[in-house]
Parts: sequence; C-alpha cells; structure tokens
Amino acid sequence: MTVTTVTTTIADVLASVHRPGAFYATGTLDIHLPRLEVAGVGRIALPLLPVQAEQLIALADPAPYGRGSETLLDTSVRRTWQLDAARVSIGGRRWEQALREIVTRVTRDLGVAGAVEAQLYKLLVYDTGSFFITHRDTEKAPGMFATLVVVLPCDFSGGELMVRHRDAEVRLDLQRDEPSEVAYAAFYADCRHEVLPVASGYRLALTYNLVRLGSGALPEPPDYAPEQRRLATTLAAWGQDSQGAAKLVYPLEHAYTQAELGFARLKGADAAVAAVLLDAAREADCDLHLALVSIEESGWAEYVGGGWGNEAYEIGEVTEERRVIHDWRSPDGVASDMGSLPFDEAEVSPPEAFADLDDVDPEFQEATGNEGASFERFYQRAALVLWPRARRGRVLAEGGLDLSLPMLERLVAEWEAAGSAPDDPRRAEALDLAVGIRDLWPSDAWTRRHASDAGQGAGLLGALRRLGDARGSATFIAERCARGAYGPADNPAIAEALTRLPADEADQLLEALVRHNGPLWPTACAELLARCSEQMEAPGARLPPTGKALIEALPKEPPAAWRVDGVRVDSPKPELVVYALTALQRIDAALAGEALTKMLAHPQVYPVDDLLLPAALLLRAAVSGEEPAVFAALRQRVLGHLERRIAEPLEPPADWRRAADISCGCSHCQMVNTFLASPTESVWRLKAAQAQRDHLAHTVRRSDCDLDLATDKRGRPYSLVCTKNRASYKRRARQREEDLAHREALR
Repeated sequence: MTVTTVTTTIADVLASVHRPGAFYATGTLDIHLPRLEVAGVGRIALPLLPVQAEQLIALADPAPYGRGSETLLDTSVRRTWQLDAARVSIGGRRWEQALREIVTRVTRDLGVAGAVEAQLYKLLVYDTGSFFITHRDTEKAPGMFATLVVVLPCDFSGGELMVRHRDAEVRLDLQRDEPSEVAYAAFYADCRHEVLPVASGYRLALTYNLVRLGSGALPEPPDYAPEQRRLATTLAAWGQDSQGAAKLVYPLEHAYTQAELGFARLKGADAAVAAVLLDAAREADCDLHLALVSIEESGWAEYVGGGWGNEAYEIGEVTEERRVIHDWRSPDGVASDMGSLPFDEAEVSPPEAFADLDDVDPEFQEATGNEGASFERFYQRAALVLWPRARRGRVLAEGGLDLSLPMLERLVAEWEAAGSAPDDPRRAEALDLAVGIRDLWPSDAWTRRHASDAGQGAGLLGALRRLGDARGSATFIAERCARGAYGPADNPAIAEALTRLPADEADQLLEALVRHNGPLWPTACAELLARCSEQMEAPGARLPPTGKALIEALPKEPPAAWRVDGVRVDSPKPELVVYALTALQRIDAALAGEALTKMLAHPQVYPVDDLLLPAALLLRAAVSGEEPAVFAALRQRVLGHLERRIAEPLEPPADWRRAADISCGCSHCQMVNTFLASPTESVWRLKAAQAQRDHLAHTVRRSDCDLDLATDKRGRPYSLVCTKNRASYKRRARQREEDLAHREALR
C-alpha cells in the first residue's frame, strides 16, 4: 500500500466520524461545597464524617436492583444503602452552576445534542465491603438515556466504577483526596456497569437520571463498527508494507494547549475520531499517540511597497523549515518522555491537512545594513500520530540519538528488572529499536564524531551487550564503526564486544577499524589495539595485519595539515607513542621497531620534548621486568637529546647584551635590535602614537625578547618603556633542572 493510498484512505474513513462515540464520560470539577441536607439527619458535613455516614445508613433502605420489570433485593448482588431524592436537599450558591457544568461536559463527551436535564434519583451510601455487581439500569423516567454519578467529598478507597459497552471496558476511580473537588461519571443506560467493593471508609454518591428534553429517539452511542473494521484492515495492510511511511500524522480540528492535551480532553469530532482510531489501532497492532505538531519556517522576504516606517513585505522564499512532533500523550493519559520526532508531508493524513499554514501571519524583519528583509512564522496543531508496532524502532530511531538511546536504555532496564527472560517481548522491542538506531546512525562526519564523543556509540554497544546480542554488536562495528562512526570513547565497548565474537571475525573487524579510522584517530586506534592485544590470546599469531595497518596510519605530516572530510584529525600525543609501541611489541617486536623508525624519521610530527620524552618516561615507569628493545631504543634516543642539551654552557649574562632577533624591518623595531645588542644600555623608551607603540609591543612579545614592557603615560604622546631582563637565562636554567631530573629518571 503506497503512502498516498494509506493517508487518503484513513482520512476518507475518518471524515464520516462526526460525533463522539464514547459510551461514558468522566472528569473532576472544583466546587464550592454544597449545602446537603437529609430528612431525619439534618445538615451533612462534607467531607463526610463517619458518624454521619452511620446515621445515614441507619436511616436508609437497602438498595434493590432491577431485573427486567422486577425490582429485587439481594445483598449478594447489591450491598449498599439508598435514600430517595424526596428526602434529600442539595443546594448552595454555586451548586446549580456546578451541576450545569457537569451536565454540559458529559453531554458533550457522550455526543448528545439538545437540552438535557439531570434529575436527582438517589443518594447512595457505601460502607466498607459495599458493592454492586454487573447490571444495567432500567428506564426510571421518560426521556432518560443515561445515568450520572457524582461522588461527593469523602474518605474511602476501592469502590471503582466499571462500565462496559460491547467489547470495551473502563475502570473509573472516582475517589479524590482534595476536599473541594468532586468526581463524576456518566454512561448510557444500556451499558453494563458495576461498583467494586469499597475497601475502606464511606463512599457517598448522588445519582441522577439524564433526561433528554423534547421528542425524538433517545440518544445512544453511535456505532462506528464498519469504519473501525475498514480502518483496522487499512492499518494492518500498511503495517505489512515495509516500503511504506514509518508513521502517520492525523491533525485534529480543535485547538489545544500543552496543558489541555490529553485523550480525555478531546472535543467533539476529535474525541470520536480518537476513539474509533484507537480501537482500530489496537486491532491492527499499531501504537497511537496524541501530540502537538509544530512547523517553523524562515527565509527571505520581498518588499512590496509602503512608506517610511510602514513598509510592507511578503514571503519571498522559505530557506529553512523544521517540522516536529512533540509533547506526547498516551491513551492512558500519561505524558510520555519521548522527545521531538521529525515528520514530512508524505506522512500527513489527509495530504492537504496543513494547507492552512499559508493563513498564518509571518513576522517580518526589515532589511538592515547588508542584510535583506527576512521572515519567520510558527504553526502548531494537535494531531493523532500512529505507527505499526513492528515499525516502532524505526520511528523512534528517526528522532535521533538524543531521543532513541534513552528510550533503548529504559527498555533494557525494564527487561532486566522483569527478570531478563530471552522471550520477553520487552527484549524483542529493545532489539528492534537497536536495529533502527544502527540503521539510521548519523552519516555525516561531524555528527558521527559528536555521537562518539558523547558516548552514544558506546551506549548502543553497551545495550546490545546487556541484551546478549553479540551479532548485533558485530554488525554495528562492521557497518558503522569500521566506516567512520568511531572515536576514543568507543574503545572500551568495542574491545569488550570483540571478545564475544569468533576469533577470525574479531580480528577482521579490528583490522578494518584501524585501517579506516587510523588516519583520523591514530591515538585512539593505537589505544584500541593495545587493549585488544592485552586481552587476546596469542596476539602475535592473530594481529600482524592490524599492526601493519596501524603503522601505515601513523601520521607523517604536521597536525596543521590534517583534515579528513572537513573534520580536524586527532593531533599526536605522547599516548600515541606509548599505545602504538606497547601494542606492536606484544604482536611482533619487528613491527614495534618499524613504528619507532617511522616516528624518529619525522621529528616535526614527533618532537622529542613534546612527545618522545613524555612517552619514554611513561614506558619506563610501566616496565617492571626486562625492558623490550624498542622501549630501550626510544629511551636512548631521548637520553642522547638530553645529554647534548645538558652539555651546552649555561652562564648568566655578563652585561646588558641580549639576543637581537626581531625580524621586522621597520625603523622602530630595528632600533630595538640595536638596543638589545648594546652591552651598556638597560632601558629604552619609544615616545610615539599608540598604533606605533602597539606594533612594537606585539613584535617584541612575538619574538620572545628579554624585555619587560610598560607604558609611561606622562605627557603626550605616551611612551613605551623597554627594560631588559634575564628571561632567556631563567628559561634555560629551568630547562637544565628538568633535563637533569629526566635524565635521572631514564637512566
């Protein structure tokens, strides 16, 4: 089934659903406590006091039940107490208004048009153990089509109301802790319903007959069974189409804020559509959610006239657009922690649902300077969003790693908490999501690098390990990590995953990883090889090809020239030398020697002081037994460098003569060179404009001259005062101390 077919078919079917199909309505309302009086008891305090509850029970009659035309009394069927409406008076300044609001809400949610009156029928008292088994209400008044139950403030637990209609069932908890809040429920008279046993306390409820005023057939829940069957068939066929859209977005008619969003708060036809679609989605094994859909557009605008301060513009071209689904609600009313999901026009049902986007007024920004006029506009609408459950992983993965990986972590944790059974559906769902994440892993170099830096690659591998999916780990390493989705943070997870694979396959994956990623991540690849060579048996028999791949990847160019796919290459660090020589020594001493030869041949990439010396110190500290030949060769090379520098004479300057190495040929800079070469002058002043002083100060600092600079602000223009110091000698003295300490450590 093509995308166009499914989006059009679903829209056509739902177009005939024009009023709510709900067989019940429920909610809560904040009220001013009413004045409730019962003949024989008097004023009833709310919340209900236990002593008054007992007084009401003593005065009340056991409640009977209807069976056909008969009225029967049987405490095995119904155990509760009732007081007739004639004995009950309920009022107060706001009660009539509150009751009208409740009636308005329930008639709207039941899909009933026209005038409706709520006629008080009974006051019911349930104590601990009270109940009413499944039954249907009999018609108690002309025009009655439904029953309304209002539970007044009281302290109880249990006593939930169960309502059933055809194959549907709801369980309504009408207990509220807030003393100024009442809970209500209404249901059509032909619905089977029951009150579950009250576990503790007293439940006080007013029951009303909902009566339609006027003539005509009585309201009843609309039957959308044909539409539901057709929708279920369409959705099931869509779910079997692997090439179809991943999800469908059905925008609703009414506007809803974030706070109003919820299946129970949908209005009119929106509530009807949601109910029909929910049943069809369940039958077709689809997930259904309620969410907000946002479309943001921006671009450049065209000037179309107007005068100064009253310019007129119109949209010229949309250059950026963002379409996302967010603020999710599940059918059970729970707000989901899913983040934003992108969507495209092909997933919208009907296809022209967002045509009114053009009616949204854009915000124009007038042209300023070299910037042309621009516009922005924002559009938001509530929508029902659904997808086949089998496609859930793909859908969530489309939301990006920041959304999908936390969801995967949650699924894995739930599976583990449930006992980690291999056949648990939660494991299958987690594996499906993991496949979707792997298949939609970022492909551009910058995003892949960010994912690795953030530990997201390691996160996926860790989830696969916990799920026991070694094959999934191998696929991710082969198809993603070995093709560029790699960074240093991935190493522990990759090394662990390789231990769970057959030796030949692990070796091939490791070689592919190093060969592809070595030019971009030489230090990380060397560290990975060091990890793997340590944990593998007989690395010398298994890893020579990988060792050669690492040697080939060792850089030969200065870091400034390193860029691959526009991404800066990892610059050499002492750890590169340590990891590479350590790993290669374990594999083959000849390979380690080859790597050291390559490093020594490129001193601009592997400078002694910055890389080789720290590496030699690290290796020296790590060796506890016999020193490998390649470590000794590196150490001797560094020691030779230190000995040559230690042998250089080190004496404090005998006079004021300093190195004059300023290369700038301007007159002021050459004057400084002359001053530096003078054995007798210690201070020189330049009285000049700020630009000339700034130039000279910048040149002196860049040339690292033995000069202290200060500005003398007496008179105009100011003067730059240059005073000779012994910075070069002090640096060399510190270097000598460090060289001696390093020589001692390396001997």
